Amino acid sequence: LAEAIVARLVCTGDGEFACGACRSCRLFASGAHPDFTRIEPEEGKHVIRVDQARELLARLALTTSFSDRKVALIVPAELMNKNAANALLKNLEEPPGHAVLVLVSDDASRLPLTIRSRCQAISVRLPAVEAAMAWLQGQGVDPKRAQAALSAAGGSPGQALAFAREGVVEMYRTLVKGLNAVLERPVLVPVLAERLKDVDPEVLWTWLSHCSADAFRGANGASPPRWLEHTRALDARLAGELQRHADRNRALARTSVRQDLLLLEWLLEWTSQARHSQGKG
Repeated sequence: LAEAIVARLVCTGDGEFACGACRSCRLFASGAHPDFTRIEPEEGKHVIRVDQARELLARLALTTSFSDRKVALIVPAELMNKNAANALLKNLEEPPGHAVLVLVSDDASRLPLTIRSRCQAISVRLPAVEAAMAWLQGQGVDPKRAQAALSAAGGSPGQALAFAREGVVEMYRTLVKGLNAVLERPVLVPVLAERLKDVDPEVLWTWLSHCSADAFRGANGASPPRWLEHTRALDARLAGELQRHADRNRALARTSVRQDLLLLEWLLEWTSQARHSQGKG
């Protein structure tokens, strides 16, 4: 969607969507449009640095070459470090000339309030599960794999397709199988933590946040997802705390905090649901 918005912004036609035929559209499709700048973390980096933001601002100050606008795409915007975000504030409030800045984020809560207050928000809802499954199968993903990938991606078809193609689905299956197993046998927590050690921390904490949300809904009487076997052991209050802890730990994923210890702590908290359930019985 962001790419389609940017394409229309640089297009010199007057239609509702980018025409795809004008010189500006052809340059954009080739990745060589002089009036368009894409900012994302550099290879091997996990943040958008202030130097990148300053370079962007310098380009936005130039006159346009082919389009009526200068357009910038910042993705994912929540990965801007504090200095990069601060550098953009004035230009977000008063963009130079005909400049348009498009910020893409799958977790807008991680953007500074000063950034959010200067942007016009466009929320994109996830499609229905049936529609997402049909699309994934149309991309060549078999139904069982598509279902697991969609669950791992929190309902996002694009992310699910990436997970299916990158072989990440198997690790997600290991996770959910392990979460069920440690509810029955908490002694298996170190074994599960060891199996998950190579998963990207941000991805892992996102999965654990989704799993906590599933547990919370199951504990409150909603139909639990297929992966969750031990619904009798769920406790709504604890599940809510687990989700908050997972979200907190995701914010620490790119810091020096030891992820193995955070994961062990979280998994032990997860097993406390079973102990809590036994205490009530």
